Amino acid sequence: MIGKKIILTGGTGGLGESIVKELIGRGAHVIVIGRNQQRLKSLSETYQNISVFQLDLGDKVQVRKFINDVQRDGQTFDGIVNNAGYGYFKSFEHHTDEDITDMFNVNVVHTLLLIKGLVPLLRPGASIVNIASQAARVTTPYGSVYAATKAALLSFSNALRLEHPELHIMTVSPGPIATNFFSRADKTGLYESTTKSIQLDKDALARDIVEAMIDKKLEVNRPGWMHQSLTVYHLAPRTIEKILRRFFLSKKF
Repeated sequence: MIGKKIILTGGTGGLGESIVKELIGRGAHVIVIGRNQQRLKSLSETYQNISVFQLDLGDKVQVRKFINDVQRDGQTFDGIVNNAGYGYFKSFEHHTDEDITDMFNVNVVHTLLLIKGLVPLLRPGASIVNIASQAARVTTPYGSVYAATKAALLSFSNALRLEHPELHIMTVSPGPIATNFFSRADKTGLYESTTKSIQLDKDALARDIVEAMIDKKLEVNRPGWMHQSLTVYHLAPRTIEKILRRFFLSKKF
């Protein structure tokens, strides 16, 4: 990764900052896109080989301006890691119109616009890494909108891989991660507490992601037992949903 220039969205905390540390530790220069100016400033003061850009991925105008700026500068890049995203764990009817549109914009629509604008600036063999979720592969009541955004991102990534064989396109589908994601997704704190024993370590996951980028892997699925269980689930999903109904309703509080 020495000398590689990697763009990272959602890099100001949690898994994103762990990816920043891992990339920089391996010699990459990281261009971090984030919304929180104070956290961006802290990153720039903490790490070398880093550039920061304040950008709200929920704002299409800001996304377009960033794309125009980097296109005008004539820069080229070795990768994009799309980590920005969020979700809510509540019933579908309790999502407001803004909840739905804003989540799809950040998790899917504007992420795709960013990729579309940056693909011409990627060097041959460059990586596009999209952070999806194990929720993309399973029926997720009381998290239906979030799961739908991640399923869309996963489907898009697999198709884009065939359209652009000159690029390395990788998906990352993690289960619950020990970050502050839950403080927004579930303000009751109950889902976080019930999944604490299986939550992934963000630093270990970041290391797996960067190593997979180096090895040009197509997928990172963690934890392995969850991915394998969902592969079995897809053999008879409706039957398994009936048998394990209480498990599938685990986000209902």
